[in-house]
This record gives sequence, C-alpha cells and structure tokens, in this order.
Amino acid sequence: MKYFLPSTRFLFLCLLFTACKSNPNKRAVNLEDLDKVTETEQQATAGPLRSILNATELIELSACTDLPCVQSFMKDRGNDFVHAKKGEFASQYRSAVTDTSGNSLVIPMSTLYVTVDAGADWRMAHTVHTKALSDQLLQEFAAAKFMLTDSVYSNKSAGFIYYYGSAQYPGLTLSQTKTFAPWRARGLYYTVTWPCYVFEVYATE
Repeated sequence: MKYFLPSTRFLFLCLLFTACKSNPNKRAVNLEDLDKVTETEQQATAGPLRSILNATELIELSACTDLPCVQSFMKDRGNDFVHAKKGEFASQYRSAVTDTSGNSLVIPMSTLYVTVDAGADWRMAHTVHTKALSDQLLQEFAAAKFMLTDSVYSNKSAGFIYYYGSAQYPGLTLSQTKTFAPWRARGLYYTVTWPCYVFEVYATE
C-alpha cells in the first residue's frame, strides 16, 4: 500500500501537467493580438467626430491663396469632411434641420466652399446649418478676442453681414451672416429652405 500511494500521486501530477499543455490552452488569445483586434475594430467603426471646422482652423485656412492649399489642409481632416466636388467640401456628419415649412431635412451640418471660377476674386466660406453651431463658432472667435466692428445690410444675401476683428490677429476680418441665399447657390444650396450661417475669414491687408 505504501508503494501504491506514491504512484497515484505521480499519475495525478502527470495528468495535471498534460492538461495544462492541451490544445485548448494552446489556442488561448494572446493579449497583444487582442489589442490589435480591438484597434482594428475601432478604426473600422470610427465615424466623423465633429460637424464644423473650428475658429482656429478657419484662421489657419485664411492663409491659403489657392485651391491646392485648401485641399491639402482638408485632406488631413478627411475623417470629418469629404471633398464632394472641386472647391466643395461637405461635413460627413449629417443630422436633421427643420426648414421654414416645418419639414425635417437630413443634410451635412456644414460645407466649405472656395473659389474655383476663373477670374473671380479669391473667396472661401464656411456655412453651418444650425443656430447652435453658429453660436458655438462665434463663441470660439470671441475667445480669440474677435469683437464686432461693423455691420451692413446685404441685398444679395437678404440679411445683415456682421464684421469682427481681433488685436491678436491684425489684418484678419471675420464676417458672419444669417441668410437663405448663401454664396454659390448650387448643389446643396440650389433650393435653400432653411437658415444658413456663413462664416468667412480673410486678410484685409
């Protein structure tokens, strides 16, 4: 009996060791592999994170004087904006806006249009499609010390254009207007039935 007991223990240890080396354990998930799968999944499901350009970006864009410069700038923001047509960029973030008839329209929350017409003066406008987004952008410019300097009524846009300047950015002017007739009345703006808020930042010197 004394001889039998050690053999039983030895057999148990052998079985335990064999179980630890079984195929199911060989197929256990490596933590690094799991991290790679998670990262790939996050990248695959990642969507647009925002719906408009911010004040800093519009200030940086004001230094561009041609379309290639704008295209290069917007290419780095391709997750949030799509290059729809030449000189036209649209937010990939879409949501509902209510038009003047009470209809709900699902549209891009903003666009960026730049001049592509031969002989036209250089121009670039960022148009947002809700008052909340317009107020958000105005607050960002206010944080950059842009203050109201003037306002004029525009028959073309059928609304007041407000002009802002900042001592932190001498030589730059911000214009903002609420309108149903935004610049480049084509594509999305062929028939506008909702209020648009147009922002332009440009050099005045």
